[in-house]
Amino acid sequence: MRLWMGWAAGVMSVMIGAGWPVAGYTAVTMRVFLTRTHHPITLGTSTPGHVIDAYGRPVMAIPPLGRIQAQARNGLVHIAGQRAPFFWLQPSHGGYVYAGDGWYRGRLLLLARDGLSVINYVDLEEYLYSVVGAEMYAHWPTAALQAQAVAARSYAVTKRIRPADTYYDLGTTERHQVYKGLRSERPSTRAAVDATRGQILTYRGGVVLTQYAANDNIVRDVFGGRGMSQQRAYELAKRQYNYLQILGHFYPGTRLGRIHGY
Repeated sequence: MRLWMGWAAGVMSVMIGAGWPVAGYTAVTMRVFLTRTHHPITLGTSTPGHVIDAYGRPVMAIPPLGRIQAQARNGLVHIAGQRAPFFWLQPSHGGYVYAGDGWYRGRLLLLARDGLSVINYVDLEEYLYSVVGAEMYAHWPTAALQAQAVAARSYAVTKRIRPADTYYDLGTTERHQVYKGLRSERPSTRAAVDATRGQILTYRGGVVLTQYAANDNIVRDVFGGRGMSQQRAYELAKRQYNYLQILGHFYPGTRLGRIHGY
């Protein structure tokens, strides 16, 4: 099997250390594109929250489970009489944000850019709580979920190094990794992420661009046979393979690394 794509470890170290921090977080922050709309969108927070302007000043308070609407017009975001090229929606510590039809961890960037773009700034590990549950069945064996966590983390880190766009790292669909916010989190997916915290796959000092798909046929047809079959990972886990053995099966020649600072 051919070598896996990666970038120099020095580049990874610089870029990861330069992540946009969210208040209360000290780890890597992912920028996840949720939606773009030309219509009003409903927003909210689970705990007391604020709309914050470009200077970091709260310009509007939001009560717990309160709802507000935002819309982009003429290159500006409009929220309850306030208007600017962008705003932040920030919950108080431990709270969640609401956008459209779902709840998410972290905070939201509301950006006027060909309509209203909504981008979720979320801690990498908390982002993975959702991705693992969206990409695999939460009742699957622990080893399969842990292998998925490492593969998804490695993929996310490569996108953090080389983002899909100036304003975000990746999207929420199968084109990148499926992300549904709190809807796809389960205790088992959180446990799998926590058990592998900070672990990534590397090759010759670079982060591996870990391709994966639902089954062997898709891996063969889309990735030329190079990547993890989630169904086969499930079968290996049922045969008592641990997550390192599963990863070694699909990504031969790689090594397990850890993000600096974890």
